[in-house]
Amino acid sequence: MAMTMERTLETQETQVVSADAASVADALLDSVVLVQSSGGSGSGVIWRSDGLIVTNSHVMHSDTARIILRDGRRMDAELVARDPDHDLAALRVQAEVLPAVLVGDSSRLRVGQFVLAVGNPMGMRGVVTAGIITGVGQVSQDGRTRLDDLIQADVALAPGNSGGPLADSSGAVLGINSMISGSGIALAIPSQVVQEFLSPERESRAYVGITGMDASLKIDGEPQQALLLTSVEEGSPADRAGLILGDVMYSFADEPITGIAAFRKRLAAWEPGSPATLHVVRGGTPREFTVVPATRMTE
Repeated sequence: MAMTMERTLETQETQVVSADAASVADALLDSVVLVQSSGGSGSGVIWRSDGLIVTNSHVMHSDTARIILRDGRRMDAELVARDPDHDLAALRVQAEVLPAVLVGDSSRLRVGQFVLAVGNPMGMRGVVTAGIITGVGQVSQDGRTRLDDLIQADVALAPGNSGGPLADSSGAVLGINSMISGSGIALAIPSQVVQEFLSPERESRAYVGITGMDASLKIDGEPQQALLLTSVEEGSPADRAGLILGDVMYSFADEPITGIAAFRKRLAAWEPGSPATLHVVRGGTPREFTVVPATRMTE
């Protein structure tokens, strides 16, 4: 009898938690949009009611996109900010009263905390999955260490989830879902990083549109740390300068580049619009390029 009562109470508690999660998920769905850009699609989050939408940089294949809201409304969106280093992009639509998310404080999240992920995976609209936070910090992806802290969670994600929210049990958004690690763990960009990306102070930051991983090479027979380019954003300053995937950069503005951390530090201090000379090795041959870093924020 006691065991039957205990099981009954457990069932009732589970039903309450499920009902709460369903209510939170339903509210979140109003703030999640489908982002369609140049043949690709992903998810986006209405960050502010005045039409500011956050998604991943890799979701945006051009400077414009079509946004589809939960209620079926379609809007044209313009790219107003991009940060490839953190895989973030901001879009703006002409609207004044949109259902914005409640932004949570990612610095307060805990391992084991319950979270919900919402997005549009594999062409399916408004899919919700649940799990727990498994970690926060640097993540090694295919042998490459991401220097930025990322939220790690055991929620199920698939192509199309990128750019959607990772939220706590109250519906506060703790991060923007970005990718799946090699071990199958979901990775999300913390809300604190998103808020910093959107802050006015970021507008003067320079970017060139590359990502890379630490590498090594020999210059005049001497071993030297360098940066192997793993992607070059189409239409970016680096792309316009002639850099390509696989180039190994070892000098920026006549200073050695000893890896991704050194490059980011050097670029952060650079004045947007000022030309810089890059030295790379391509196919075993040293080459020189001139790049003009642009402002990270285009708004």
